[in-house]
Amino acid sequence: MTSITTGRKRLTRFVSALQSCAASTGTSRFLGDRKGNATMLVAFAMPMVIGGGGMAIDFAQFYLWKRELQFANDQAAIAAAWEVLDSGSSAKMTDRAKNAFAVNEQITADFNTDPVVKLANYAGGVGNSVIVTSSATKRLPFTSFFTKGATTVSVSSQAAFTGGATINSCLIAVDKEDAGTVTIGGNAVFTAQCGIAALSNSSRVCTGGYDTSGTCLGWTGEDAIDDNGNSYEIKAGSIATAGTVSDSLEEKAKANGDTIIEGATNLADPFEGVDPPSSDGVGAGTYVCKSTGKTKKVIDEYNNTHTEPLELGTAYPGVYEGGLSLGCDTVFKGGVYFIRGGTLTINGNHTATSAGEVMFVLEDGADFKINGGADINLTGMTEETLMDLGYTSEEAHKINTMLIFESPDNGEGKGSILNGNSNTYLNGAIYTKVNKLDLSGTADVANACLLLVANKVNLTGTLKMTSWCPDPPNHPTTIIYGNVSLVA
Repeated sequence: MTSITTGRKRLTRFVSALQSCAASTGTSRFLGDRKGNATMLVAFAMPMVIGGGGMAIDFAQFYLWKRELQFANDQAAIAAAWEVLDSGSSAKMTDRAKNAFAVNEQITADFNTDPVVKLANYAGGVGNSVIVTSSATKRLPFTSFFTKGATTVSVSSQAAFTGGATINSCLIAVDKEDAGTVTIGGNAVFTAQCGIAALSNSSRVCTGGYDTSGTCLGWTGEDAIDDNGNSYEIKAGSIATAGTVSDSLEEKAKANGDTIIEGATNLADPFEGVDPPSSDGVGAGTYVCKSTGKTKKVIDEYNNTHTEPLELGTAYPGVYEGGLSLGCDTVFKGGVYFIRGGTLTINGNHTATSAGEVMFVLEDGADFKINGGADINLTGMTEETLMDLGYTSEEAHKINTMLIFESPDNGEGKGSILNGNSNTYLNGAIYTKVNKLDLSGTADVANACLLLVANKVNLTGTLKMTSWCPDPPNHPTTIIYGNVSLVA
């Protein structure tokens, strides 16, 4: 008890002494001053201020790395896709990707990894895209204080590709929107390997997603090039369209080595911009059949043979109102035949040859029907003859060998039919921009240098087109540049 009392007395004396000292020196003002609180708060907050600044600087650096790395990686994926598209091989895609990557990155050049490049599937296709991945690793000044290690930025890019080829086409459908602008079916045989093209962008698109095996779960739209049945035979060499090709046709064509190109952007009408000659002021054409006093053997549609009087006919250029139908073996004199309405009919019982270069112009709803059975040998107009008609050298070159030329205002009708046989030689181009062309019946068209361009083309019946001339003067060559797009 005594010790506690003694301690209190000593503490009282110490406080009294301290107060006396403060009073004598003015220290009391200092002890009552609260302005130092702000300084203490600043001191406590300073680590957070410095830390936030450090973190902001590090994250700015982080995003700078990522932005540059992503751009370089995107360019590498696009370059690799073009390499596969241009060369048809993935052998050099990694080298091309690395070159593009190196050109487009600088800041991370000293601490990034080489891009990893691989082929991948995209949207149901197989090996139709390229995926490129890369990363960059480096210590960041502030972040590493907490992570005790370096920071890694990783990026990935995917570029898909379609098309890419140089093709020739002997059969072209020029309608730009409809489905089935080229259709093959029945027991048709098209193995001429001279190329098929359709300008239509009609497409069948997977809108239902894909399952784990890559099978589409729901389609919308229709194919630009289609088939009807599976009894036909196809070996076209190349099949190209701005739209899509039916899966069954594509599978059969690819099995025979055909090149299939969908989504082509530079297919064109080879005769676009050139009109046929005008019939204004042209007089009527004349056609006569004269008996020779002889007979000839004729095989009818039932394969029965009989004889009938032999007549020889001659047709002269001019306007044929209501059509022109052969009534006997006929020679067409060189020149332009304007078929104004009706049908140009060259039937299977009569031969048809041209003594010179000829052109048939379809006007006012006219069409044509060429049925094989007898010898047919017709030759279209060449450049020199076309220039004599008033075409410029450029126009004449464009429509070189034109044989049948439909007027652009002919009007939509029932279409035309080519049903030839092994003695059917049509040397030139047939152009029916407005109406469809049916290649049907028992056609077995021998080849000549034939170019067929129509609004739509149907290959059906027991059509047989198995050969074309090896070096046609008028078949357009199209460079399909293909398409590469960054998809991820």
